[in-house]
Amino acid sequence: MAIVENNKSLFAPPFCEEVETFIAPIPKSRFECFNGLRIGGGWRYFNQLKVIQKKNNLYVEVIMTPTKLLSTSKNHTKASLIKAEMSLDNIIKKRYPYSKLNMSQPHIMGVINITPDSFYKKSQKSDYKSVKTIFEKMENCGASIIDIGAESTRPGAKRISVSKEKNRAIQIIKSLKENNFNSLISLDSRNFSTMKSGYENGVDIINDITGFNNKNKIAFVSQNNLPIVVMHMQDNPDTMQNNPKYSFAPIDIYKFFVNKINELVSMGVDKANIVIDPGIGFGKNKFHNLDILRNLTIFHGLGVPILIGLSRKSLIEELSIDNFKSRGINKKSINPSKRLSGSIAFAIHAINNGVQIIRTHDVFETNQALICQRALI
Repeated sequence: MAIVENNKSLFAPPFCEEVETFIAPIPKSRFECFNGLRIGGGWRYFNQLKVIQKKNNLYVEVIMTPTKLLSTSKNHTKASLIKAEMSLDNIIKKRYPYSKLNMSQPHIMGVINITPDSFYKKSQKSDYKSVKTIFEKMENCGASIIDIGAESTRPGAKRISVSKEKNRAIQIIKSLKENNFNSLISLDSRNFSTMKSGYENGVDIINDITGFNNKNKIAFVSQNNLPIVVMHMQDNPDTMQNNPKYSFAPIDIYKFFVNKINELVSMGVDKANIVIDPGIGFGKNKFHNLDILRNLTIFHGLGVPILIGLSRKSLIEELSIDNFKSRGINKKSINPSKRLSGSIAFAIHAINNGVQIIRTHDVFETNQALICQRALI
């Protein structure tokens, strides 16, 4: 696991060719930051940055103002200054509407699993009537998007056939669209054939855990101008938790997204149609997940909205068990049904870091927490 040293000076001037430089705004409320810059044209502001540099396998972090970053870069070369300006502009510029949603405000994505083996039993639905009931409830409770998946991708999950996935999901989605709900429907699928069927039946967004890992998928969403969620995952669900490794997870994943966004745009995908998801728990251990969460704002440098899915995940169980152990109590497991409080705590953290979309099983509780928190900032 990489150690990022807090230091008074960088390895080299920002954005010079000798090192890799990354910047992450330190988010504050408008009351704390009267003359600050807005993150993505949204509800959080900043007047300081974490500047992280990588040299070989060493990392250093320095806090500086945007003005200091630009002046230091300018003193090195014009090329360094241009890179610094572009990086800051990506953080600051207002995000385009995403599938007609205003990305200057946070949104909630509800989760419905049409599977018999989702890790959280209460999210499992199997028939149209029950899906319609929970869909309507989620919309009424504040979900802008509702994500429907028909294949479990929990750690260790085995793939199912595409035909089984489509049999579970497509007719239900088609029937939901006939109700003219206001909430957008997102299809959670990694299978190209299922994506096409979903689109043909009115799906608004495609959410792919494999990060659109082949050109057929990319060409399809490009040709049909489809909004997408691009997730990062190391390996596949059945093996992804078998000793995942990173140099420093936030930066490794940031670099993955830089390359992926460039690939998508080069193949005609409108950048306004791209949302990224760092993939908490997908090929990451506890320490990788925590590093990502501590450095969430680095992903604003990609210039697109961010989605975070932490709802009832095993990270909450791991941290809770660690606390029990520190107090001499032998606690072996904490069921997903007992992880709501941790889910909301992480959702508030994400919102305070300017994350635009929170994916959750618990729309009412999450939205209530966000309403109360945002009344204070």
